[in-house]
Amino acid sequence: MAEIEIPQEAGSKEDKRVGIKIAIIAVVMAIVSSYGKNAANDMIINEVKASNGYAWYQAKRIRGALNDQAIGQIDLDLLGSPTGAQREAMGRLRKKLQEKNAEYKQENDDILKEADTTKAEAALAGKKNDAFDRAEIALQVAVVLCSLTLLTGSAVFSRAGVGLAIIGVVLAVMAFFKKPDPPKTGA
Repeated sequence: MAEIEIPQEAGSKEDKRVGIKIAIIAVVMAIVSSYGKNAANDMIINEVKASNGYAWYQAKRIRGALNDQAIGQIDLDLLGSPTGAQREAMGRLRKKLQEKNAEYKQENDDILKEADTTKAEAALAGKKNDAFDRAEIALQVAVVLCSLTLLTGSAVFSRAGVGLAIIGVVLAVMAFFKKPDPPKTGA
């Protein structure tokens, strides 16, 4: 059986240019999408770290409160008539609990500061993720507009697509260099 060749219409130069534009926009869109996913992952990781930090902070505060209760009980017991050995043992225990509470206080300050910093990093990553999403949407619409050029033959869609792609790239660059919000002051 003889093979039948179907002649293929060669695309015009303009169609090839539009195809190249679409390919370039698609590559940029893939990169922006990747940065957005990384920002989302960073947000989740930092949220978990901050949550763990706050839980650790609370655990140490509870330990300190329990130690304070024990110190109070020792103080009450010392008001009674303990023997000299008991008084000495209670004094050592009281001192040990007070030292541990001082240690908890210092550790808690550090833990809370670290958790707050990590929480701020999570917030920044979330804002970057949102900004990358907006950039990606602009690039997706740009691809669609450029594709309409191939379907309609109207160069208006190509120009609009390239314009929107430029906006998408600008949004992505702004997302990449996004800075954290300044800390809130006042009460």
